[in-house]
Amino acid sequence: MKTAGLKTALVVIVASVVFGITGYALGVETHSARGAVAPRADIHSAKYSTHVLYSLDKKKNDLALISLIDNSKKYVYFAIYEFTLNDVADALVRAKERGVDVRGIIDRENSKTSYEKGVIKKLESAGIPLETQTHTAGIMHIKALVTENAYASGSYNWTSSATNVNDEVLEIGNTPTLHASYLAIIKKVLSENAGGAIGKNTHKSTHSSYASKSSSIGTINYTDASKYIGKTASVSGTVINVYTAPSGTTFFDYCVGYSGCPFSAVIFADNKDAFGKLTRFQGRQIIVTGTISSYKGRAEIILNDPNQIKIK
Repeated sequence: MKTAGLKTALVVIVASVVFGITGYALGVETHSARGAVAPRADIHSAKYSTHVLYSLDKKKNDLALISLIDNSKKYVYFAIYEFTLNDVADALVRAKERGVDVRGIIDRENSKTSYEKGVIKKLESAGIPLETQTHTAGIMHIKALVTENAYASGSYNWTSSATNVNDEVLEIGNTPTLHASYLAIIKKVLSENAGGAIGKNTHKSTHSSYASKSSSIGTINYTDASKYIGKTASVSGTVINVYTAPSGTTFFDYCVGYSGCPFSAVIFADNKDAFGKLTRFQGRQIIVTGTISSYKGRAEIILNDPNQIKIK
């Protein structure tokens, strides 16, 4: 009996190692939007797990990404060097349409190419903010995505050749320490490159999410914020309403009618606790400091730190 039990345990251990190396979840599959059945890294079978997918094993790394995006309910933040896959773009649009906060950054030079124009147009038409790097030296070479559930990162670009031809790896996991690291890095890259214009060569003089007075253009009224996209400024105005979306992202509305308002201040869900009770700003005249970016034609400042807000 002891020998049989030992053999059974050995088989289980060997199987676990084999499946861990291949990176594919045992018996877990998901249907993508295009109807194929995709292997999915099973981040739900255990409390915490990490899986590494090799592109040429099944040539479906894109469907693993789509599964993560389709299961997101709060946010999807991404940074990707090359992006031409329409199925991944479609998944991001679906997430946006169901109220998920979707934001991303792509490499500046790649954004100028004809083969990325279709994806860029699709995302921007859906109201998904896209940035490029604002520093003039170097490239934006990150290939990563993070949702509230998991992260995905590796050598894998979101292209057909990376999916079907190249030797690539894609790591997917939900280990808290790694998830927090990826989230912090992508948020930092998004914040520091806010205002990076798609297809243009831009530069920003500061590398912080909010700047000192010496690097700021000064204090302006919220109605003038759209004139200073990509600049660091202190924007003054009275908060008419504090609205929290289903995704958990909070918006400071400066007008009675939000849709026609020229400016908004934004606090992402995972930063919200640092600000305390946000409704205390409703009806107050405040000054918010940071880099002014553009979202769906409206100027906005992303607030990552309570020190960016001053009550007048």
